[in-house]
Amino acid sequence: MSKVDVRVIRDLSASKKRVMANVVQHLEQRHTKKPSKRWQYRVLTAVISICIGLFIYMQYRDAQQQASQMAPILDEKILELSLQSDAEMNGKNRLYKTSFDSFLSIESSFAYAQSKGLVPTQEQIATKLEELKALFYEGAPTLSERLAMLQLSQEEFIESYLKPIAYKIATGELLWDVTKADYPNTSDPIRRWFVEQEAMNYLEQHYQQEIAALREKYKISEKDGQWVFTRSGMVVALKEHEFLVVSGAFPSDIAKLSVEEIVEKHTNGTWFPLVNAPKTLSIGDRVEVQHNKTIAGDGSQAFIDFKDNLGIRIVEEGK
Repeated sequence: MSKVDVRVIRDLSASKKRVMANVVQHLEQRHTKKPSKRWQYRVLTAVISICIGLFIYMQYRDAQQQASQMAPILDEKILELSLQSDAEMNGKNRLYKTSFDSFLSIESSFAYAQSKGLVPTQEQIATKLEELKALFYEGAPTLSERLAMLQLSQEEFIESYLKPIAYKIATGELLWDVTKADYPNTSDPIRRWFVEQEAMNYLEQHYQQEIAALREKYKISEKDGQWVFTRSGMVVALKEHEFLVVSGAFPSDIAKLSVEEIVEKHTNGTWFPLVNAPKTLSIGDRVEVQHNKTIAGDGSQAFIDFKDNLGIRIVEEGK
């Protein structure tokens, strides 16, 4: 008969029960899903996104504040320098209307570019500054005469006048690159004309009172005193934003020749912005187009020039 103590056996049975209970509890805990921590990652991602957004906004705001402090919109510095040059030419303390229009063109491009969040690099500003230095150092009145009239040193003149103007011009020129997508398959001069109109409309919409005050101060008339000219010819090309008129062209030219050959044959051609035009305008129509301004081209197309469009009349519809 075994001498094993019955109490020990009883104790071992209790121990086995405790072991089994622990195993079961461990297995249950393994199958129990731990609370998900995904919400922590979502919160962290949201916080990071907000921080990035705030950083970008602060950078943009700082750039805009820097621009407004260094080169406020419709600042008269450009007009002051223009008045000096105009007075030298006309012998009077009078600003030419063309100078005022040029001032508005620079200011409108600058304001419109700023509204799109465009900021030039330091390299772009420096390039424009060097161009301005050469322009003012060689122009009339001489630099020494300007400094005497403004009572500034050369360094003060650069800091107070040339740097803000260079910043404005560099900012405005950024428009020409970012607007390419808005006017696909459009010649650069015509695209530039459209963007200039958009910029001027923006300036007049947001700074109407300020412009009126400057016109009154410098006695600039709103009326355009330029001559109005008329160009007659046949429409030989028609695009989404422009049309080409060639004087002396015939329907037979359109049927047999390419656009380039028609222009070369008649040694003329004018691209006009497609505005103020009848909806029925078609290739082969004989038209009369009124204009008063030449749009600067790049000179790469022989016999081609670019003009604005004040109005168009169809004289004879193409067949």
